[in-house]
Amino acid sequence: MDLLMRFQTNLAECVESPGEIPFARYRASNLPAPQGEKKRTEPFRFVDGELLERFLDMTEPRQEVLCEQVGQTAEYMRGIVEQLRRML
Repeated sequence: MDLLMRFQTNLAECVESPGEIPFARYRASNLPAPQGEKKRTEPFRFVDGELLERFLDMTEPRQEVLCEQVGQTAEYMRGIVEQLRRML
């Protein structure tokens, strides 16, 4: 889980979100608040499938650079993202 969270954080900095809003803020408006809590301003420990799939649309050199930041190969991370995609 920690690998995916670090990967997602780095990925969010590389992709464009609608309206050029930071991805965490863009997603925050779509998350329901836990019962008894007020709405969070940003997602917490939430793996975003849409964001992860954007990794597959990147060029291979960009994927390599992004994966180096989390200590994995692009091939390994593509495999994880593809496995998560098939879960739906």
